[in-house]
Amino acid sequence: MEVRTLEQLQMQNATSKAKKDASSLDQNDFMKLMLQQLKSQDPFKPTDNTEFISQMAQLTSVSGISEMNENLSALTGSLYSAQLLDSSSLIGKDVLVESGVAALPSGGSVRGQVELPTSTTALDIEILAPSGEVIGKVPMGPQAAGTSRFEWNGIGLTGERMPPGNYQIRANYLNGNKVEALTTEMRSAVISVSVPAGGGSPQVQIQGLGTVSLSQIKEIS
Repeated sequence: MEVRTLEQLQMQNATSKAKKDASSLDQNDFMKLMLQQLKSQDPFKPTDNTEFISQMAQLTSVSGISEMNENLSALTGSLYSAQLLDSSSLIGKDVLVESGVAALPSGGSVRGQVELPTSTTALDIEILAPSGEVIGKVPMGPQAAGTSRFEWNGIGLTGERMPPGNYQIRANYLNGNKVEALTTEMRSAVISVSVPAGGGSPQVQIQGLGTVSLSQIKEIS
């Protein structure tokens, strides 16, 4: 039978404790790095929750540390709060999103833009009622290739101010001898922001345009 001295037992205990402390330190360092990454991330390109969860699940499997489950829940909550806090700064700001609908405010105007693939001798913006009837136009004339911004002041074809509400927006340009349609991008104000509890991109409610994903916003002003 092997006989161990008191000194050997003390050395064994010290070694075991050191290994345990090293494992705990590594885990703590990992969590600090993850939280620091949350703080420094771009609010408009948030890190995917799934990626975080996958990394930590692998670490839990390898290390066998049960307390990682608690840390995982805490980190997921921190990510949710950080995304919600960062995204809430959008409320009240105008954003640009791809849409064929625009909200005309009382006494205000509708603003948007199109991307021309080539120069044109004629670009026209048409405003349609929900029935499909053209009730307003913004003749843009000749335009160079690239971004062309437009604004409708809310005055209809009859010269009268149109009531506030949602209107369809249609853009056409002359490409040689052919009239072709363009995708419109509209500006409107952010009403509210929400973050899905299960993770994913924040959802932004825009006046007159409904709810879109944060990733669908092309510009903030």
